[in-house]
Amino acid sequence: MSYPLFPRSSYSRRIIIVEHDHELRDSLVKFLGIFGYEVLAVGSALEFYRAIEQYDCCLAIIDVGLPDQNGLLLVEYLRNNSDMYILMLISKQMIDDKLTCYRAGADMLLEKPVDFRELSAILGNIFDRIGSPERAAQPQANHPAKTPEGVSWKIMRDGWALISPKGESISLTLKEFKFLLSLSNTSAMAVSRKELLKTLEYQNDEYGHRALESLVHRLRNKTATLGSSPIKTAHGVGYSFTAPVNIV
Repeated sequence: MSYPLFPRSSYSRRIIIVEHDHELRDSLVKFLGIFGYEVLAVGSALEFYRAIEQYDCCLAIIDVGLPDQNGLLLVEYLRNNSDMYILMLISKQMIDDKLTCYRAGADMLLEKPVDFRELSAILGNIFDRIGSPERAAQPQANHPAKTPEGVSWKIMRDGWALISPKGESISLTLKEFKFLLSLSNTSAMAVSRKELLKTLEYQNDEYGHRALESLVHRLRNKTATLGSSPIKTAHGVGYSFTAPVNIV
């Protein structure tokens, strides 16, 4: 399959759609094009993997029911290897099914049949947070900047801050500080969701898991502005900090 010749530098408004229903896929492409988004549209997981090898995208819209692979696996792949926003398309399901999507790494869910007014509102909110094209000038998610050997991230106890290997400072809330402190004490091993919920004083229920996922999403956004986020999802376990880190 061939793709539009999008310049790599313009990926801050580029969306990839992974939807096997060609009528819905075409409708999404036309709708998003009206609002000025650059759109890559594919119908299978295989085409998705090929496309993201060639192009950087800022947001993915993924159907959970693909013909060749469960959409949840694509979400997990993106969450572990990029800072891309992820919107999943699902049929109306029970809360446990929705929680599975969130735990895989989805930022938001949209039920079929798609209400394009709701989709427009969701994308408007997401791209408002992404902000101006300065984000596109940062190292891209599929080509993360390498950390020089011997140089670490630093967690500052005084003032609750995270310092990048280049010396850039990220302010933290108390819960973000506690979360990073928990990850840094594990020697790069994953910390379980249950342990993190307890540390952060969240209940081990739907609302607690949503609060944890929201916190992780915010931190990934903060760290991604400095390059590739070192906060990764360990499927079925929890989260880990995959770069050298010192507590100061």
